[in-house]
Amino acid sequence: MLELDKKYSDKQKVFDELLFGSGVVVFRNIFDLKKIEEARNITNHFAANQEQKETHFNAEAESSGKIHLQQRVWNLFGKGEVFSDLITNDLIFDLMGKFLGSEFFCGSYCASRLLPGAPGQEMHLDYPYWDFYKSETFPLGLNSSFPQNCQVTIPLDECSALSGATGYIPGSQKKLHYPNANDDFSNKQQMIGSPGDIIFFNGNCWHGAMPNKSKNQRAAILIEFLPKYIKPVEDLVSYLDESFKKNSNDRIKQLLGLQYPYPKIMDVSKSVNDIGIGYKAKN
Repeated sequence: MLELDKKYSDKQKVFDELLFGSGVVVFRNIFDLKKIEEARNITNHFAANQEQKETHFNAEAESSGKIHLQQRVWNLFGKGEVFSDLITNDLIFDLMGKFLGSEFFCGSYCASRLLPGAPGQEMHLDYPYWDFYKSETFPLGLNSSFPQNCQVTIPLDECSALSGATGYIPGSQKKLHYPNANDDFSNKQQMIGSPGDIIFFNGNCWHGAMPNKSKNQRAAILIEFLPKYIKPVEDLVSYLDESFKKNSNDRIKQLLGLQYPYPKIMDVSKSVNDIGIGYKAKN
């Protein structure tokens, strides 16, 4: 895991680590701790007062009657202004705008809270989709030769070995393959982080939340970033009211795909022949 701070200057070093190295990069002390605390309080409020929400890769928790110890708060865009502030951080846009393309989208924006005793997740990957184990439903020749996803974790509590910091297999992103019982997990490491840090990792990298063996909760923000042409896993737009969408800044509108015209109802489109290099060259 490559560790950097906000004074980093070599983007290529970050991209090489995500693609060809461990698959994980952590930046220390990026966020204002007051904003992190605000985000933590909102996350805890929703997690404590809502009904159990959908979660993933938690067969052990389900079978042992501990699924309630693994809580999700979805679509953070609509949960408080602080979440818009965090996701539009300059560091995120500086790196993701190059790694995934200048018009990259947000595919999912949620928070995960592991209570003491939570057993954690099975090893999985987040790209091309969570259900990549159903390989017959995906295209022939799909591979990891170029980035089509990047995951971000923003710790709201200490993410330590004891509290269940996300485990991962360094370098597993290099060959696109869903982990199974025949794979070697002996080199498992953890994404150790503190409030104020930000962790980027390649969505192809095998990973999963580890058991929370501490006496305290372990909450973190989880973000999926995608190139503009991949269908997001979470419907972030329908949930939001028109006022939010209208009054959001350009970065939020980009993340939600509001500035990208597709998919478009072509049968009622007013645009005529406005796509192509030749069209632009005439003006």
